[in-house]
Amino acid sequence: MIPSVSLMGSSMLAVTQAIPELEKRLGRPITVIGGLAVMCRLAGAYRVTSDLDTANRRSANERPQLDVLLATGAARADAAGAFVPTPAGLVRVDILEVSDYEVEHLPEDPNDRLHVLSHAWAVATASPVAIEVGHGVRSDGYRVTTRVAEPGPLVAMKLQSVMNRPVAKEGTDLLDIVRLVLDANTGPAVRAQFDAADPVLRQDAGLHAEKWFVEQRDKTLRKITAIPEGRGIDVDTLDFVAQLLPLP
Repeated sequence: MIPSVSLMGSSMLAVTQAIPELEKRLGRPITVIGGLAVMCRLAGAYRVTSDLDTANRRSANERPQLDVLLATGAARADAAGAFVPTPAGLVRVDILEVSDYEVEHLPEDPNDRLHVLSHAWAVATASPVAIEVGHGVRSDGYRVTTRVAEPGPLVAMKLQSVMNRPVAKEGTDLLDIVRLVLDANTGPAVRAQFDAADPVLRQDAGLHAEKWFVEQRDKTLRKITAIPEGRGIDVDTLDFVAQLLPLP
């Protein structure tokens, strides 16, 4: 049975409509990651997003997906993204891509290595979710089924991405980790998926978890509580999250 999620709002309608448009332009299914994936996996969505983040593993004979997308007439946003038109408006699409070569020749740096392994994991294990936007947005609603990253890979990707994010986005990524680890739907999946994960990925994720939730716990708390959705988080919550993550 394919799980389903109901979302609301004009921005969510546009992001959801961008999924089939992107797949049509690329000529293949996509893997949804980022904020939309988090909302799809949690028992209850706690924030919205206006961007569509995707992951891809590219083989040696494939063109980069961003190049394929730009060749269809999409407007470039920057080195990682483009704007895709939908009936509800333009949507920024970011494509985070790793290659077979990178997976087979892993970087020595733990952060770079976790980037490669976590995105490859997300693509390999993504599963379908039916996303519906309606209930006041459109009388007839809008529904699409797409591949969405699993909770474990989402946590791994966000543990890595915090280090490379703008300051304004750090708190959101860290709070997403907290929500995914503690949520009734995703928490058990996160633990089970890390237990079965590649040992190198698990080790690198543990190093990042120790950094954010042990060594820099107080800094992490400040970043999380600086955003409205994170104001109920306290030190005890972060200590509990640290106990549930795969620390080295």
